[in-house]
Amino acid sequence: MKFGVSINTNDSVADALAKGLEIEGLGLDHVWVLDLPSQRYSPAVAAAVASTTREIRIGLGLISPFLHTPQQIASSLTTLIEFYGGRFELCIGPGDRVQLERVGVDLDAVGDIPNHMINAKDAISEALGERGLKCRIWLGAQGPRLLKIASHFDGVLLNYSSPEMIRWALEVIERSRIRQHTMIGVFAPSYVYKTLNTEMYKLLKLASVTVAMRASSYVLKKFGLLELIEPARRELLKRPLDSVESILNMIPSDVVERFSIFKSQKELRNYIERLETLGVEHIVFSYPQASSIEAISELTEVLRLEGYMTS
Repeated sequence: MKFGVSINTNDSVADALAKGLEIEGLGLDHVWVLDLPSQRYSPAVAAAVASTTREIRIGLGLISPFLHTPQQIASSLTTLIEFYGGRFELCIGPGDRVQLERVGVDLDAVGDIPNHMINAKDAISEALGERGLKCRIWLGAQGPRLLKIASHFDGVLLNYSSPEMIRWALEVIERSRIRQHTMIGVFAPSYVYKTLNTEMYKLLKLASVTVAMRASSYVLKKFGLLELIEPARRELLKRPLDSVESILNMIPSDVVERFSIFKSQKELRNYIERLETLGVEHIVFSYPQASSIEAISELTEVLRLEGYMTS
């Protein structure tokens, strides 16, 4: 099992650099840099992180090929790999509908999204190959349409954390598998702790509810979650989520648990063992785990105490 932490999208570049250096120093395998259309271009931050680190693998994404063309993405990767070596990975996917709308991209106007994803992956791989370069390319997916094409990619990153939901996703992938092996990863809002901090839990709830509210309606309906969050979805149309705590209180804790990794030290081992049994090979602890260097250190300490990392 490989472990990574994603740097917060609202971090300053200075904070991102400090956290990237700390994540490497603590011995984690990956640092992921999110691409947020209205705030951050991940290749630029990845370059800055690479300039201050030596060996840690650096993930870019999720990057949408509807916002950045495959040629632009390949060009950025080429520059990064040629300058800093072949320690970069990429995750592509359609992207967050709300964030894309803010910069003028309408996913509803795009036809056959799965085929677009396959073509984008092939174009990026081909452009890198022409220069003798390679990069692991992940697909960010959750619903059945994209899961069915996961085997065209080197790996798939799921943004729900429930073992039940992950098992279902793997069944969908297996039925359409055309390659011998596709890596499976989980990329979810996270808070792993030794001592619970209530403010961190509030941040986790906000992050996981945001993911759940924008999740595939098919997935939500299949797992009996759609009716649970529909009242909050309707309320969200009236006012922004991050400014209305009452909306958060409308979301049952079961929804939070399915879209986040919220584990104490005692709970973490059992959770990781369940994911390993399913075939998960990579876990990315996303916001709010990297909200501070202290929280990153606490995660690493728990992983070390449970025997998943050496001192």
